[in-house]
Amino acid sequence: MASVKEKFILSIDSGGSGIRAILYDKKGRIAERQYEKTPPILKEPGQLEHDPEVLWKALRSVVGKALRKKRISASSIAAIGICNQRGSFLLWDKRSGKPLTRLISWADVRAGHTAEEMNANGIWKTIQFVSRIASWLTRQPMLIATYMLKFTTDHASVRLKWVFDKQPELRERAKRGEILFGTLDTWFVYRLTNGKEHVTDPSNATVTGMFNPFQLQWNAPLCSIFGIPIRIFPTVKDTGADFGTTDPSLFGGVSVPIRAVVGDQMAALFGHCCFEKGGVKISQGSGAFVDMNMGDSPKLSKRGLFPMVAWRLSGKPKYMLEGYIGTAGTLIDWLGKGIGLSDTPKVLNELAAQTEDTEGVVFVPTPSGIRFPYFNPRAKASVFGLSLATHRRHVARAVLEGISLSLYEILEGIKDDTKVPVKEIMVDGGVSQSDILLQCLADFCRVDVKRAPEPDMTATGAAYLAGLACGFWKDEAELKTLQKGYKVFSPKMEESVRKAKLERWKKAVASTLEIE
Repeated sequence: MASVKEKFILSIDSGGSGIRAILYDKKGRIAERQYEKTPPILKEPGQLEHDPEVLWKALRSVVGKALRKKRISASSIAAIGICNQRGSFLLWDKRSGKPLTRLISWADVRAGHTAEEMNANGIWKTIQFVSRIASWLTRQPMLIATYMLKFTTDHASVRLKWVFDKQPELRERAKRGEILFGTLDTWFVYRLTNGKEHVTDPSNATVTGMFNPFQLQWNAPLCSIFGIPIRIFPTVKDTGADFGTTDPSLFGGVSVPIRAVVGDQMAALFGHCCFEKGGVKISQGSGAFVDMNMGDSPKLSKRGLFPMVAWRLSGKPKYMLEGYIGTAGTLIDWLGKGIGLSDTPKVLNELAAQTEDTEGVVFVPTPSGIRFPYFNPRAKASVFGLSLATHRRHVARAVLEGISLSLYEILEGIKDDTKVPVKEIMVDGGVSQSDILLQCLADFCRVDVKRAPEPDMTATGAAYLAGLACGFWKDEAELKTLQKGYKVFSPKMEESVRKAKLERWKKAVASTLEIE
C-alpha cells in the first residue's frame, strides 16, 4: 500500500484503439497502469468513429482500476493530465450534455467531397490569391500559410462542415448557441467537471484547422466562410493550467484538480524533454510522427508543413513542425499477415539481424501513399534489387532501412526548409523496439538516436505538464533529471556506404513516384 503522504500524478491517455490511466510518482516512475480497448465504429466505407459514452465509461473504469490496484484514494492524486489523439471531435447538447454525434476521427475520410468543395470556394480562393500577392511583398509567415493551405479530411473543419451540411438542423442549433464542439480532451474535461468547463489548449485547437496558430485564437473569418458558428468552440487555455476539478461524485467524494490537456504528439515531445528549439522526437506506432521544436516563433515549411502549437505555458507558446509516414507498425503487421515475412517488429528485427546488408535490395515503404516531402497519395510500396540470391533476411533488413530512410527524408526536409539544426533524436513507440531500425536512423541522420525505456511517451508528457502546473515538479530542469534508461544508438556507418545507400534510395523513390 502506498504511503499516506505519497502523492501521484494521474495521466489519462486516449488513443485510437484504447485508453490508459497511468500513475506517476515523484521520481517520474510509473507506479500503476491500466488499459482498456475502445474499438472503433467502421460500418461504412471511409468511416472511423467512436461512441463518446463508451470512451467516457472506459475512462472511469481505468482510473478506478488504477486506484484500486495501487490501493489509494483519489485524494492521493495531486493532479490529472489528459492527452488524446488529436483532431477527432464531437458535438453535444449544451443543456443536457448528451452527444449529438459520435466522435468523428481524424482518420475518417467520408468528407472528401466537402474538402474539394472548400478548396474550390470562390471567396476562399480570392483570399488565397490576395494572400499570395501580399506574401511576396511582406514575406509574413501567416500570409504564406494562408495561400498554401489545402483542406483535407485531416482537418476537423472539413468534417465539421460535412456534418452541418448533412444535418442542417445542427447548424441552426449551433447558431442559437445550443450546441458545443469539442475534441476528445474537451469532452473528457466537460464530463469530469460535470459540465462546468468547456475548454481546450492550443496544441489540440491548432490541429482542428480552425485555430490561427499565429494569432492564437479561433479563426473567425475562415469559419464564417464555411458556415461554422464560432460560438460553439471551447475557451483555449494554456496547456498546463487550471482546467477545473473533477466532480466529487466520480471518485469517492474527492475533487481532483485537472491541470493539463495536450495533443498526443505534442505530449510525447514534452515527455522526451525536447524543450529547446531543434529538439526532435519520433514516435513509431501504426504510423510514425516526426516532430521538431521550432522555438518561440511559428515557422512553416515551403513544401507544405504548417506550424502547430506544441504547448503554451505562462502565456508563451512553443511551436513545432510535423511530418509523418502513414504506415510503420501497420506495414509490419501486413508483412506478417499479408505475405508471411514476419509477425512483429521484434521478429522482423531478428530476421534482419541475420545479415549485415540488404545485398542491394531497396524497400520503399509507401503502401498508402507518400507524404512530406513528395506528397503523392497514389504512390505504392516498391521493392527493388531482387535477385535469385535474395533471402527473406535481406528483404527484412531492407524494410527496416526503408522506414528509417523515410524518416530521414522527413527530418532532412524540415532541416532544409527551416535551417534549424538537429543534435539528437528521441524515439518511442512499438516499432522503435527494433535496434536495427534505430541504428540505421542514427547512421543516415548522423546524430545520436535515444530510445525511451517507456514505449508510449504521450502519457509521460501529459503527466509532466500537469505536475509542473500543480507544483509537483519544480521546473523543466527537474524533469530532465527524471530521464533515465534511454538506450543510445550512435552513427557508425562508413560515409562511402551511407552515400551509396542514399543515392540508391533516391533512385528507388523516383521510380516509385513514376509508377503510381
